[in-house]
Amino acid sequence: MTVLNVIVFLFSIPLCLAASSVTSDTSGVTPVVPVQPTIPPSPPTASPEANVTRIFKYPGGGFENLAVRSNGQILATLAFPEPLLFYVDPLSIRPAVLLHNFTSLRNTGGITELAPDRFYGHGPGLNNGPYSVYSVDMRQILVLPNGTIFTPPVIKEIGTIPSALLLNGMTHLCSSDNFVLISDTLLGGVWKFYVDTGKSELVIQDPSMSGPPNQTAFAAFGINGLRVQNNTLFYCNSGAQKFYKMPLHVDGSSASNATLITSGIACDDFALDKWGFAYVASPRNALIRLDTRTGAQLVVAGTFADSSSDIISASSARFGKGDSDRTSIYITTNGGAFAGAPPGSQGISRVDVGDVAQLFGRDGQYLRGGKA
Repeated sequence: MTVLNVIVFLFSIPLCLAASSVTSDTSGVTPVVPVQPTIPPSPPTASPEANVTRIFKYPGGGFENLAVRSNGQILATLAFPEPLLFYVDPLSIRPAVLLHNFTSLRNTGGITELAPDRFYGHGPGLNNGPYSVYSVDMRQILVLPNGTIFTPPVIKEIGTIPSALLLNGMTHLCSSDNFVLISDTLLGGVWKFYVDTGKSELVIQDPSMSGPPNQTAFAAFGINGLRVQNNTLFYCNSGAQKFYKMPLHVDGSSASNATLITSGIACDDFALDKWGFAYVASPRNALIRLDTRTGAQLVVAGTFADSSSDIISASSARFGKGDSDRTSIYITTNGGAFAGAPPGSQGISRVDVGDVAQLFGRDGQYLRGGKA
């Protein structure tokens, strides 16, 4: 969840905050300036840093999240200025394709692949409507080499979560499950949404997921990105700038208390590798590698808290799935949650962490021979 999302959210919740939308007339309404968390100390930087390559630019747009198909193609949600879903070729052989405009939503948020080529995402409804969860069935899609959609995906709304306050990241436990898990940043919990019935329940609500007290706007946010690995839920708390883990039962409920992994981390969404490293998309203009065992942080790409960084306000991260990019991470950027937006800074970039992963072993120690 980025500050761009926050700005629209501040104009869309009744009673608490001024009501509006991206296209609404806001004349006479005093904008609410998002309050940002204090900048934490910069983590150490890898040497050499990972290479960053921009694969898709969309000036003026705020990308929120992404997911990767088994064939390596990328689905990316654009939250602003319109709620759009893009289909992006990571090799840039085919042009990026606009798959869908969610005209019934104010913006788009998290997205996850529950089963092969069956994705689920969410977004808030128009006119302060409840959050909707939609499905994206990519099993029959056919896109021609020139970018023309010959057979479109099947996209439909499958249910709402009326009591949700601010839905954010999405994940799942097992591809055979009939539910996904969605973080609620303001409620401080995790929703369980059943994709077959459209029903939902608040399956986890924990103090570690709540935002800091006596704060406003972004600084008051709680749980943001979340991922599951080996029946353990990993999640970041953006407002508190903390990263946690929590064991889960197979039904998605908590199996034990949360464990704090690290504090002082500027975090949004993230990707997990098989070793348990979290590659954290930081709104402070960097990709941070977090050792979930020791809590050690390392900037592997970008320049922390620097507006000249080649990563401006990263919002999400996913590993590639092709033969050539399994050690690469794709990140969405919105171009300025905490800094000015240089031209072309909004889009999707590939970060080749393979060399960095070889140089730095499981304990984060530098390896001269490049072997763990």
